Order: sequence, then structure tokens, then C-alpha cells
Amino acid sequence: MFGAVSITKAVRRSGIDPALILIVMLAGAVRLPIAVLTVYHHPDEIWQYIEPAYGLVTGDWIRTWDIRLGIRSWLIPLMMLPPVWLGHAIDPAGEVHLLLPRLAMGLASLGTVWAAWVLGARIGRQHAIVAAFVAATWVDFAYFAVRPSSDSLAALCIIPGLALLVRFCDAGNRRDALLGGFLLGLGFIARFPLGPALAIPFLWAGRRDFRRAWVPLLLGAAGGVLADVIANALMGQWPLLWIYHNVFANVVANRSHAYGVETADWYVRVLAWQWQFAFVMILPALAFGARRYPVLLATAIAVIAVHSAIGHKEYRFILLAVLLIVLLAAIGSVDLVQWLVRNAQIAIPQRRFALLSMLWLALSVQIGAVQPFAINWNIGRAPLMAMRTVAAVPGLCGVATYRIRDVPFMSRAMLNRDVPVLLLDGQRSALRAEPRYNAVIAPIEHLGELPPAYRFAGCMSPRAPLFEQQYCVAVRKGTCSGPAGVFGYNRQLIAKDL
Repeated sequence: MFGAVSITKAVRRSGIDPALILIVMLAGAVRLPIAVLTVYHHPDEIWQYIEPAYGLVTGDWIRTWDIRLGIRSWLIPLMMLPPVWLGHAIDPAGEVHLLLPRLAMGLASLGTVWAAWVLGARIGRQHAIVAAFVAATWVDFAYFAVRPSSDSLAALCIIPGLALLVRFCDAGNRRDALLGGFLLGLGFIARFPLGPALAIPFLWAGRRDFRRAWVPLLLGAAGGVLADVIANALMGQWPLLWIYHNVFANVVANRSHAYGVETADWYVRVLAWQWQFAFVMILPALAFGARRYPVLLATAIAVIAVHSAIGHKEYRFILLAVLLIVLLAAIGSVDLVQWLVRNAQIAIPQRRFALLSMLWLALSVQIGAVQPFAINWNIGRAPLMAMRTVAAVPGLCGVATYRIRDVPFMSRAMLNRDVPVLLLDGQRSALRAEPRYNAVIAPIEHLGELPPAYRFAGCMSPRAPLFEQQYCVAVRKGTCSGPAGVFGYNRQLIAKDL
């Protein structure tokens, strides 16, 4: 009891609103089980960021075409390196090195809750509480918070950066401009197609005052870019050359088109499908919120517009816009309730803002529980279970994938075993390489094509229909002889340009 009183007094002396501390703790409590229970939202989280970091720790990793063409920055893998190294040191044969990066991202995401509080507090305490509560509990904020990806990292940098720029415009503190510029620069490096949209708040904050605004803004942004330059220099790469390679591969060579091309209105249709009847609340609340922060709405619209012009589209690409729209709607919902009380003569209970927060929470839970969002909770679980199954095979001496549609599928970071890994695509290769592996992962329809020594060990999606069982494991008794050779996973990826 006395400890709680002491903590309360310390909080009051610090000038921090106790409500903010409680909401930040709530945000952490929401993010923890998501970090523990989910694997990944998109394979890039593993193969482009965790896998290279794991390779720096162990010396062995799977290199996809993205890595070989140099279209990715080394900044994010190097940021993931400390939690991956620590996890591998704690549990060399386990999966802690996969979990700690998600926990680290979740911890960093608490900055978005602070940013929501800052943006709301400029208007009033109720705005701050509702905005921070929504940032803590809204399904997009919470789910993507723990994703070690460029999209999440960009949003986690940019939203606090925007709050700092707003605060700079209010008080003129150059440190806010410097740090805000740095976070926007880092967000740009994490996902450079956001550049045109980020120019909007940057120009808005700079306006016409060069000495007071532009100098710290430019220095801060340069610091964010410098972090990327240093990271790639440490890995022997030329500064920012990866951006040129990325644009050439995806815009000129159209490699991204292999993963699907959508029409320009795709993002609007997906948002309408995801939010469904929540639009009834989000749109009018957004109108009120946009009156408070038109620059944030303009930034969100620019994000969607730029990515709508790109053929290959994924929901995660506009994550920043989604979070800004929800945040503006949260702030605007307080104004909307106040307007209804004043002008519409609607009887709203005294605890109206607590009820408003609960309404936001209910909408978040509903959206997260139904399609299309609900599919996200199980992504990556079957591949991880397959890796766990083969890793537990007694006397494991080699692992092969056979006619797996998702390539790359094998991940050293997920397998975490120092054994040869092979990529096989036909009966002849499976028979020829048989002495080099004693565990194989294959779709159920192709298990009968394996050499007769292999026995079925199980499929990883027990609730899925038979034709959807893509990750089944077969094992043979005995040892292995010889290295992976020409069937080595990386050699096959190079041969197939995958």
C-alpha cells in the first residue's frame, strides 16, 4: 500500500498524467500476447530481416533474390541483431531469438501511444485519453506494433515524429524539430515510398523560417538517412544504392508484379471491407479530427494516393495512413460527442467518454475477429510448426523441402539447427539426394512421390481440408551422408532466381 502511494506521489511530482501511465501499461498488456502468439504477418519479417540478423549471429542463412540483388537496406536487420543475438544466447536451440524482436518492436510501439496523447492533449484531457486509449487497443495499432517489418518500423517512427513536429510548431523548441526530423528521416529510410507523403508535414513544420525550423529539421532528417548509410557501410554496401536497385527491380523490371497487381481503387475497397459498419463512426469522427489536424489527413491521403499508383498492393503498405486515419477519428470522436450534446439534444450519459472508449474497443475487437482481418492471427503458424516438427526429429541430419509452392520456405532462423537444408522439385532429385536428408516437408498430395523409406509424421494444419495441407512432414530412419551439394537451398534459389 505504502509502495503504491509512493509511486503515485512520484508520478505526480514528475508532471506525467497518471492516466497516460495506465494507458501505456494497457498498451503493453495488449501487445504482449500478440507478440507471443503470432508468428509473422508477411514472410518478409523473417526472410528479409530476422534471417539476415540470424545469419550474422550464426554464419548461415537463406538468401532470397531480394538480398542477392541488393534491394534491401541492412539497417533493419542490424536493428534486429541485438534481440536476435540475445535470444540465441539465452536459448541456442529454441525460439527466443524469434520472439525477442517482436517484443522489442512492441516496446518501441509505445511511442505511438505517447504521440496520440500529445496530439490529443493540445485540445483537452478527454481528447488525450481517448486518442491514447485507441492507440493502445485498436487492432491495427496493436497487431502491427509487434511486427519486425519496414512498414511497422516506419509507422512507429513517423507517428511520434509528427507529434514532435506539432509540438515544435506550438512551442518552437528546436530539439523537437531535430528529433522529429530524425524520426521522419528514419521512417523514410524504413519505407522510402512514403517520401512524397512525408514531404507534407515536413514542409508544414518548416514553413518559411529557415533558421528556427529548417536547420534542425534538415539536420534531423539527415541523421536518419546517415543511420542507414552507416549500417550499409558496415556491411560493405554503397550508401543508398539499395534504393536504386529496389526501384529498378520493382518499377523497371516489374519483379513485384509477380506477387499480384491490383486496380487503383483497391485500398479504398479493402478499407471498406475491413472496417464495414465501423465506417458509420469513423467517417464523421474523421471529419471532426481533420479539422484539428488537416496536415495529418493530407499525409494519410498522400500515402494512399502514392501507393494506389503502384501496381503491386498490400494492406501493410498503407499502414501509416490507416493509423493516422484511426488516430484522427479517435480525436474527432470526442468533438463529435460534444457536438451531439450541444446541438442534437441527444441524451448521452455523464460517463460519455468512458463509453466512447468502450465503443472504440468493441469496434476494434469486432474488426479483429472477422474477415478479412481474422486471417492474420494464424499466418505463419503452419510453417513454424513444420520447422518445430523436423527440428525435434531424433538424429536429424538433413532437411529437405519437396515441391513446396511457397519459395523460399526454409528459414535457418526458424529451423535453428546446424544441418544441411535442401530444395527438391521432383522425384528424380528426391531419390538422388536421399542420403543427404532424413526429414522432408512436402504438400500432402506429393508425399507419395518420395522414396519409400520415408514415413508420414504429420501435417501442420489439422483443421484445414485435405487439399490445403501444404506442410506435411515425412521422416526416414538412419543417418545422412554427404553435404547438400547442388541441392543446397541457397544454390537452388540462385538457379531458379527465387
